[in-house]
Amino acid sequence: MLQQLITDTASGLQQIAEHELPVLQQPTDWQSKYRLLMQLGKKLPALPEKMRQTEYLVRGCESRAWLLHYQEPVSGKHYFVLDSEARIVKGLLAIMLCFVNGKTSSELAELDLSRHFDALNLRPYLSQSRGNGLTMMMQHIRQTVTK
Repeated sequence: MLQQLITDTASGLQQIAEHELPVLQQPTDWQSKYRLLMQLGKKLPALPEKMRQTEYLVRGCESRAWLLHYQEPVSGKHYFVLDSEARIVKGLLAIMLCFVNGKTSSELAELDLSRHFDALNLRPYLSQSRGNGLTMMMQHIRQTVTK
């Protein structure tokens, strides 16, 4: 089941990276960006209820968010699947996964996620708690890949 979620997530992330991220980089009003963020989460599969376990919850997020991790043994690349009860959170986390999925530990160690989010000009519009949640998710991903 996890392998199918990884495959479906990869397909959704590819669509987001090719079509929605360029739109988000355009200087548009917050309402347009917000609507687009709400739609991004729909491009990723929902986690089945049995996978929404406490051990996968990311602490510090305003809304409940689950993150599952898989490391490909041969290539060492990391893959994540996620879900959230809040559509805006799932959309923001989908953007994050566009930048981290399929990377090795060394690539992730060098990745500056803040710079990628700053290029999308989203931070000024996020509440402090959502910004903190993004930071917690970034930290959670880094801790996961360094275990």
